[in-house]
Amino acid sequence: MGRKYRNLIVVLIFLFSSALNGQEYKSLLSQLDTSRMEVPVSAFKSSRLVLGQSTVQLSKGELQFRVSHLFGRISEGIDELYGLDVMQNVDISFEYGITDKLQIGLARSNDFDKTLQGSSKYSFVKQSNLTNRPVSISYFGALYVKTRNYNEKLSFMDRTEFVNQLLISRQFSEKFSAQIAPSYVYLTKPATNNHPQSLFASNFGISMGLTKSTNFNIEYVYTFPTFNNDLYSMSKNALSFGFDIETGGHVFQVFITNSTRVQPGRFIQQYNNDDFFNGDVHIGFSIMRSFNL
Repeated sequence: MGRKYRNLIVVLIFLFSSALNGQEYKSLLSQLDTSRMEVPVSAFKSSRLVLGQSTVQLSKGELQFRVSHLFGRISEGIDELYGLDVMQNVDISFEYGITDKLQIGLARSNDFDKTLQGSSKYSFVKQSNLTNRPVSISYFGALYVKTRNYNEKLSFMDRTEFVNQLLISRQFSEKFSAQIAPSYVYLTKPATNNHPQSLFASNFGISMGLTKSTNFNIEYVYTFPTFNNDLYSMSKNALSFGFDIETGGHVFQVFITNSTRVQPGRFIQQYNNDDFFNGDVHIGFSIMRSFNL
């Protein structure tokens, strides 16, 4: 009798362990089957498409240091080395990932207003390789403070501008991604009484992979004509062409644009922009380095 029970127990243990091994085997197979996993995809190489923000989000604990340079007009010719002798705008920024969904930033620009910028970006949805998350959606918000010592006395609120953008992107293939970004900018004190306080715009951008480490990008910012008719010009909407070059922890971007500013709240305002198709374009570049803290 005891021998029969022992044999029965051995058989049950064998069957139970086989079932466990089978479950582990299936679990391992499901982990290896990446086509069924929620794997986020990254549509762009940088947190900027060209000048405007992209849906790329910093990871938790990631600190990114970024320097952007924008030079003078190429049309100034050899006397100004096709604009390279003129430092039109320099922007230095630090951005930090609080979580994988939330990042904050602080930047300083040497533009005419000597602008200090605080920003945040929050990711609502990250595109995955499954059809139930076909797009990435993020919100970008920024507060600009003009720190220049003007001749007239301005209150703190008169020195501020507010930027709000909804970033929506999709990676259609390994080589092609696109983004649209409806935007709203509020100016507490416009440049003149003829300029509007509220500005509406939409950024359109595409990115095409050339090699594993390089992308070609196009970005167009359509500012809706809420200006006085004498001030608004379609030809002054910001248009930019650029290349991304990724080298390890660095991403280097070089571009040409008719914008004279590298901050979204500034080139959406349009009045500082040049006419791209009149040849008044600028060479610029950005370089960024990420650190994990």
